[in-house]
Amino acid sequence: MDYGFVNHYSEGVRGADLDDIRAVSACMFGNRYRLEVLEAFASAPDGQVNLGRLAVRQGVQSAVYYPVVRDLLALRMVTRVTEVGRDRRRWYRRAGGDALWEPLGRLVDGLRGHYDRITGTDMNDVGEQKRVRT
Repeated sequence: MDYGFVNHYSEGVRGADLDDIRAVSACMFGNRYRLEVLEAFASAPDGQVNLGRLAVRQGVQSAVYYPVVRDLLALRMVTRVTEVGRDRRRWYRRAGGDALWEPLGRLVDGLRGHYDRITGTDMNDVGEQKRVRT
């Protein structure tokens, strides 16, 4: 029986370019940069993230991360780190403990792995994609 549904999966996520992990983040989380921010907090050894450094590493302006961090602050998933000495950079620290961030880290890793498998890409340390044989 044909219900008139069209399979768009071969064309990408809701018409999005699957070569863009940020489009996947937008579809999954409602924001193109949420996955990057969650990944940064989950993988930070000391739990601290500086949005300026993250932005430079990812090749974007730090302002793209502000809405995500505001949401995480409102949910008390992160806190602002008070300034230390002359360091004018704003740092944020994950909150909520391992019970929150370990599963989030596994979710992010799982999404990255799934994305890499379905697109035949692999992400390097700075978030750039490279094609790999599948």
